Amino acid sequence: MKARMNSMDRLRLLFEEQINVMPIAENLMLFDQSNFREEMEKRNFHSAIVNVDGQWMKYDEGDKTLSEITEEDWMEADTPLLKAFRLLIERRRYFIKDEDGNPAYIVTRTDLDKIPMRIGFFGLISLLETHLKDLIRKQLPHWEDSITANRLGQAKELYDWKKARGEEIDLIQCLQFGDLGSVFSKKQRFRKFEPDFSRDNWVDMMNNIGRLRDALAHSQSHLGFTWEEIDRMIVFIRGVIDREDPVFEG
Repeated sequence: MKARMNSMDRLRLLFEEQINVMPIAENLMLFDQSNFREEMEKRNFHSAIVNVDGQWMKYDEGDKTLSEITEEDWMEADTPLLKAFRLLIERRRYFIKDEDGNPAYIVTRTDLDKIPMRIGFFGLISLLETHLKDLIRKQLPHWEDSITANRLGQAKELYDWKKARGEEIDLIQCLQFGDLGSVFSKKQRFRKFEPDFSRDNWVDMMNNIGRLRDALAHSQSHLGFTWEEIDRMIVFIRGVIDREDPVFEG
């Protein structure tokens, strides 16, 4: 019998496979050879596809001449959004074909700041949060000793408030993201995820992810990190989630 997916599996499938690049792509404007430079400048475009005697050619700002479009210039329309993110870190723009195989869309590094991508980032961070809480619930019965009395008190206040509203919840669900960092910092539990990490490495990474989470939650215009820094966070998050559940010593 096929194993039934849990909520974590379904969420991960949504954020890593089911949302593709198209929600951030733009319709591609095709230009004629006679005036493409002027039209690009008018629209502040940095890349274009140009019709040259019935053949499509590409032009990127800084190029001396038009050139042939290669396979590396294309991205499939069904490319998962978070995979597209990594591809756009490596290459500034891609063209996308429509169902008939014609050039129809463009996606650039500028598009990474659109709402669907931000939702993808936030979703991955939420998956990390859920995963760490599940590990605490399953393996660390005395986790309360790993956070300050003040933070524990705040979690209990939130728990009592939610319980009074009739919510089905436990105390671990009331922990803040920073509390999770503290729990796995204690006794250097984080080494089960990243054996080469120092405590400072762990604290810095979790603090950065927390800052990114807050910036996304508050729709800040600037996230405070480069795309390369966000990519490193995503690699870290995936590494933690993908690792077989480690066994902790209390």
